[in-house]
Amino acid sequence: MSRILTVAAKEVVDTLRDRRTLLVSLATAALAGPIFLVLIFNMMARQTERARELVLPVAGAAHASALVAFLEREQVKVVPAPEDYEARVRAGELDVVLAIDPRFAEDVKAGKAGVVRLVHDRSRDRARASIDQAEALLRAYSAQWGRTRLLLRGVAAEVGSPLEVQSVNLATPQQSGALVLFLVAYYGLFAAIMGGMAVALDATAGERERASLEPLLTTPAETVELVTGKWLATVLFNAVVVAVTLCGFWATLAFAPLPPVGIPFLFGFRELLRFLVILLPMIVLLPAIQLWVGARARTFKEAQANVSVLLFVVALVPAIQLFAQRREPDWIALVPVSGQYALLNRALRGEALPLSELALSWAVPAALAALALAGVARLWSRESVLAGK
Repeated sequence: MSRILTVAAKEVVDTLRDRRTLLVSLATAALAGPIFLVLIFNMMARQTERARELVLPVAGAAHASALVAFLEREQVKVVPAPEDYEARVRAGELDVVLAIDPRFAEDVKAGKAGVVRLVHDRSRDRARASIDQAEALLRAYSAQWGRTRLLLRGVAAEVGSPLEVQSVNLATPQQSGALVLFLVAYYGLFAAIMGGMAVALDATAGERERASLEPLLTTPAETVELVTGKWLATVLFNAVVVAVTLCGFWATLAFAPLPPVGIPFLFGFRELLRFLVILLPMIVLLPAIQLWVGARARTFKEAQANVSVLLFVVALVPAIQLFAQRREPDWIALVPVSGQYALLNRALRGEALPLSELALSWAVPAALAALALAGVARLWSRESVLAGK
């Protein structure tokens, strides 16, 4: 143990000497996540404000004065649409335009359905709130108009609406906010791979490239002791970066003057601790894999290229789970990265985390970390490493 701690202390000192790299790593961890969070909140606030103060250009307003009056009663600002409104919608200058058919009044007089066109480009994210609100208003006007027609003909309005749909939302306020805070879970996982990467690669491929690994292997310390010491130092820095990242999110949500978006986002000190417990297997596993990748490389550049594959996997797996929109099976806790991401989302939703699932999420990463460290020790026990091969 004394030899392991000596090696770990040596790696910690080497890392602290490179103050520029250390400062960049910690500053990125503390600022990058909160900056993204602030940008998301501002985007949501702008969309909410845009929907609340809807400005709707209308082409042919004279053909449907009753519809225009209804929109104005609903606090919609109706303005004349330019002649080239379709081109302006394509260019993104207008979010949505209501075009009323010139034969609207004649069709209504003949008992036919009046035709209106809602011109928009739904591929633009910032326009979706205005589009959805305009569609909802038109549906409401259509329903109101239909009930009035039935009443004029002596028919109860309920005849035209035989089905009454009552929406019951069982989601708690915290669960509703968790749908947006997926960024915290995603970035927490990403921090677990970025935190110790520089230390792990420098302690393996970097020392091999500087020819300082061979003298270290000739010391009385066993290769297992050397690997374990380097791993402990890497885990320490990885844990610090993950903790700084999560504290940045916590401080942003707790103290930053974020714009109101109408959804409560709960990420307090309790959630922060739960995140650390869930991410602990990744904090332990990913440095071990990075050490193995760095030990197999002959140069630092080769090690960086190889570890990019690991970065790609860790970044891709949560994205696949997010867009798949499927319920995760119970055994997902056994799968590294996927299991942690699922548990992080449950923690954000305020759900209980059974100890059995936490134990399952720790089992496989612990075994893989042990295998990776054993692989590094086996590589360094070969005489070819002393020869620089």
